[in-house]
Amino acid sequence: MTQRLHSDDTLQGKYCTEKPVVKDDRWIRNEKVAVSTLPLLLLFFVSGATTLVYEISWTRQTGLLFGHTVLAGSVVLASLFLGLAIGYSVGGRLSVSRNSLRWFGLCEIAAAAWTVCVPTLLSGLQSQAIVQWMSSENMAWQFASRASIGMLLLLPATVALGATLPLMSQALARVSGHPPRGAAFGYALNTAGAMAGTLVCTYLLLVQAGVARSSYIAAGVGVLVGVIAILLSRRLVVAVGVVDRPEEHDAGLGTPKALTASATRKVAIAIAAISGFATLALEILYTRLFSLVFHNSTYTFGNVIAVFLLALAVGAALVAMLMRRVKPDVILFWCGIAATVSCCLCLALFVNITRLQYFVSGETFVGHLLRGFILVFAYVMLPVTICGMIFPATWQVLARSHSMGRAVGTLAMVNAVGAALGSLAASFVMLPTIGLWGGFLIVAALLLLIALLSGFIAPARFSGHHATFSYGRSVAIAFAGLCVVGVGFASSSWSLLGRDPDEVFLTRRESAYGWIDVTRSKDSEAWYIRQNLHYRLGGTGAAATRERRQARLPMLLHPNPQRVLFLGMGTGVTAAGAIQHPETETIEIVELIADVTAAARELGHRNDRVLEDERVHVTTDDARHFLLGTNEKFDVIVSDLFVPWESETGYLYTREHYAASAVRLEQGGLFCQWLPVYQMGEREFTTIADTFATVFPETTLWWGKMDPSKPIIGLVGSMRPIEIDTTILATRLDRLRRVPGGNDPQLTSLDDLRLASIGQWPTAGDPMLNRDEYPRVEFWTPRSLMAGELLRGAWLVRFYDEVLTDLPPAAVNSGPEKFFRNPEQIRGGRQTQRFLVFGQ
Repeated sequence: MTQRLHSDDTLQGKYCTEKPVVKDDRWIRNEKVAVSTLPLLLLFFVSGATTLVYEISWTRQTGLLFGHTVLAGSVVLASLFLGLAIGYSVGGRLSVSRNSLRWFGLCEIAAAAWTVCVPTLLSGLQSQAIVQWMSSENMAWQFASRASIGMLLLLPATVALGATLPLMSQALARVSGHPPRGAAFGYALNTAGAMAGTLVCTYLLLVQAGVARSSYIAAGVGVLVGVIAILLSRRLVVAVGVVDRPEEHDAGLGTPKALTASATRKVAIAIAAISGFATLALEILYTRLFSLVFHNSTYTFGNVIAVFLLALAVGAALVAMLMRRVKPDVILFWCGIAATVSCCLCLALFVNITRLQYFVSGETFVGHLLRGFILVFAYVMLPVTICGMIFPATWQVLARSHSMGRAVGTLAMVNAVGAALGSLAASFVMLPTIGLWGGFLIVAALLLLIALLSGFIAPARFSGHHATFSYGRSVAIAFAGLCVVGVGFASSSWSLLGRDPDEVFLTRRESAYGWIDVTRSKDSEAWYIRQNLHYRLGGTGAAATRERRQARLPMLLHPNPQRVLFLGMGTGVTAAGAIQHPETETIEIVELIADVTAAARELGHRNDRVLEDERVHVTTDDARHFLLGTNEKFDVIVSDLFVPWESETGYLYTREHYAASAVRLEQGGLFCQWLPVYQMGEREFTTIADTFATVFPETTLWWGKMDPSKPIIGLVGSMRPIEIDTTILATRLDRLRRVPGGNDPQLTSLDDLRLASIGQWPTAGDPMLNRDEYPRVEFWTPRSLMAGELLRGAWLVRFYDEVLTDLPPAAVNSGPEKFFRNPEQIRGGRQTQRFLVFGQ
């Protein structure tokens, strides 16, 4: 019998007798229809893109249930990789079936089908009982509860997605002349697709299509990929009469070759696991590194992840090209050495060239992001490309004694488990204990370990050149070790960089959220808390009066604020404005970052030791998550200033967040949302106000800070008009004046409240809202920032004249003494406001 065998990707066939020498893919082409690698590679590219869209969408959706915290994000990432690990194992077993490509298509369809169900399942889980079950002061329980839900919720889809890698690798092996090379090229294209999916989702889908709808679109594409794969699978058939590999005959049980092969497999598996751990840890560390210089919008985070994935794709492609000429142990050794050296040197270059200064390059939004992309590319591309060569290089080791799909499945499984552990270790072990620089050194040491382990792979092949090669390896290892040690010594001075020259550095806490610093002004007694060098979380000194006003103004608008909730703490000065009200019995503070709370305690002598007051209780949690889980109700809720362009901060400005807050208000309660007007454009301000007004029918605007460069406005919402008893108000104000730090020159009387009032925000007919599904604000504000259209200076003047001055007066009832006596008083007040803000 004569059989037709393939040769690479051509339609030319070679003929052999009944006992052919078959390549290790074990497959042949159908005599009627041949399948080239091109359509399979294209399918795998699109599959990678849909997978990253799924991941980004899932992370945002689950954040609404788990809270947008580092813990929640890490749990989702770990759950994703553990599900993928199971899928890799399952796919490896399925790959030896008669048609792995058909299984690939079925898995794509299964993943898409489950993805469509995820939003509905999450909606059902967003109940107070579930949130309370997850809430605990015990971090281990927080992790375990979220992980269990995350695993169960995402497991069907992630297992199916994980299975696609070994299944497609086996399919590519069966149409490729060199199975490991074909599989590596497929992996490279799949990772490149992941990069494309990241960019498309970040720049287009999330804000245009919506968060959940992005996953629906990806699911539709995934079904199409699956159907095409199933159709293509009909063109492949299994070879009959396959000859066993010579290696399997030689490597009999108990023989030296069998023992050597067994040890080699174990080393390859260990290297794959270490590679996964180091690569994901490196991703977390690079994300934290660039947060020191970027404005940390979703766009900048997307750029970092995209460059990272691009580098991994290039690394896999390079390995595919080297496989025919270079043995895997050589690739692994020199990649381990080169990755160690480049990781250390690129880190040192980044720190010394940028000096950790805030990145402001580019005059337009597009120009800024392109330059930021180039910055990330310059320092990330080389080390991550080399790291990306390590994992696919291990495939050729196991492919000697396994089918390609089984080899990839086994190695990918341990790689994914390592990746899950690496992401958790970087966030919760490395960063809090040894810091950012120490984390990089640990990763560099692990990469060096890979180089050392590679020496245990097939050592016999170095006979004849053993002494020379060992000498060269020893020199390389010594040089890489010196690089690690050198960076370790140099990093001791890097913490001095990026600091404000007008401030004295006092203390630093390193956490999964970055650096939390306490500083003091050189020219005054003002103390500050900073996050990641360039984001100030508030201050004392001259700013203290204004920060206390953020608590005092909404509390004065309420007749008897016994229970007050603060969303966000900063320096603690705002909450300190509440302890001066004797009628207040309970003060609850929700702060996302525990280290910020610790820093605020350090500022006790500047924030009236608010955290030592017996009425004060601090909860470390995401604000939205806290509101969903608590049974308590409050008279006043104060939402602090939040940078609107920071990734996922926009969820604190959504309609769903305001609705959750409204549920937690007592009858007649007030919700105050302070807005950093100088950090948003007109479109963002209007969208937030419109969104706010759809929840609170009585929405009034109040000045928190009349400043043309850094104006602050508060939205105060309630279900009925604000009522002020002028007699009680006068008594409360008089009492505040007698308390140390209680006097505010801009809040001394009813007239001062009138002057602070801007007007009533009308409920628009069909406004464009900021929703969980459409978090527009966090995507729009970076554009306004880079376009120079933030509401300050001339932009604020125009907005005030065209919008704010035309608002109807605030609906405030103040008894016989009307809040606004006549239109002339309203016009006079606004003229005074304009003069105080703009000096004209």
